[in-house]
Amino acid sequence: MKDRKKIWIGGFALFSMFFGAGNLLFPPVLGRDMGTGYLVSALGFSTTAVGLVMLGVIATIKAGGSIENLGESLGQGFSKFFGTMVLLAIGPGLAIPRNAATTYEVIQGTIFKGLSPVIASIIFFALVIFFTVKPQKVVSNIGKILTPFLLILLAIIIFRAVTSPMGTPVDKNVVGIFGKSFEEGYQTMDALAALVFTKVIIDGFRYLGIKEEKEILSFTKYSALISGIGLAIIYFGLEYMGSTLSGLGFDDMGRVELLIYSTDTILGTFGGIILSLAMALACLTTAIGLTATVGDFFSGLFKNKNLYVTIVVISSAISTFFAISGVDKIVVFSVPVLVSLYPVAITLIVLNVLGGEFIKRPIMLGSVLGSFIPSINVITKLIGYPVDLLAPIAKVLPDSLASFVWIIPVIILGAVFHIFKIGSKSN
Repeated sequence: MKDRKKIWIGGFALFSMFFGAGNLLFPPVLGRDMGTGYLVSALGFSTTAVGLVMLGVIATIKAGGSIENLGESLGQGFSKFFGTMVLLAIGPGLAIPRNAATTYEVIQGTIFKGLSPVIASIIFFALVIFFTVKPQKVVSNIGKILTPFLLILLAIIIFRAVTSPMGTPVDKNVVGIFGKSFEEGYQTMDALAALVFTKVIIDGFRYLGIKEEKEILSFTKYSALISGIGLAIIYFGLEYMGSTLSGLGFDDMGRVELLIYSTDTILGTFGGIILSLAMALACLTTAIGLTATVGDFFSGLFKNKNLYVTIVVISSAISTFFAISGVDKIVVFSVPVLVSLYPVAITLIVLNVLGGEFIKRPIMLGSVLGSFIPSINVITKLIGYPVDLLAPIAKVLPDSLASFVWIIPVIILGAVFHIFKIGSKSN
């Protein structure tokens, strides 16, 4: 019974760490934009934001328990580089400030008009530091204290959305619903977060008194399953809520405004309060988990665990600065970063899940090189000399598969490097 309780605490903690600003903001807008295709859209979004997350946890466990283990055959240099890029993206560079900015915009737009973004960000990150400075209590604090309240608030919103729909979904004539929703799932950043949150949960179980490694890994998998089921249910509910607005003329409404309008409509007077509390809890729990992983990763990178608290404080200070710029600016900046990082992360996840020959250097080297092609496209576009290396492949594929073109060079280069043993030590 005690062990089962620990699994639920781990599952609740993982759910809350994954469920942040993007998880609440993006599904309703997708539902609005896809209309009657919201079920296919929710499936595409969940493939990235749930399926890849679960695979990410499994891949990290199989690789050895941390993000540095995923690309071990490519050397420590690559592992540290990739880990640093991921941690900066899901840490103070993008995800953490987005959570603070979203919390501010929702509270300011509902229950606290005129709230200063500076004051809101300082209070937000003071709470983050309070819950993060003792890493051994992160899982327990989130799983026991914060998650139950978050789940209750989300359940209220979705129940009202289903029982009191705002309208009827209409056909929006969108081509490639699954692929577009799959890419939108990148914005949750959860597949990237899974590569580092897994270690937080593993360490959390150790602090809770679980000593056997097999038992810890088993508990982590069950916790991931609980988290994944919860995430999928919430996504389908939020997409349906958004789809009921698809025929009401709100196509130009921003993400935060759409969420505020929806909850005000279905919940009435208490809509703003419930949404503000749900957003604050969702963003706070995610920011706590992310900040803890940033502190753990970089203190380990510098081989000095005593730096943990210092890094947590520095990360929070940087996040406070970026949070003040607002949600929309952060989202615009995040798109090219995530388009560059996600193919590499997905490739590493799949190869580590498959294991065996797939994690040996030739296949991994070729596949990872192939997955970097979207990054080259993004970089050349940013510097003003756009080169689309995937265009020749895209021309022969239907538009519905446009989001998956990068997979072709991954498979081809992986196969070529394997056949000719390119990059192997013997070669």
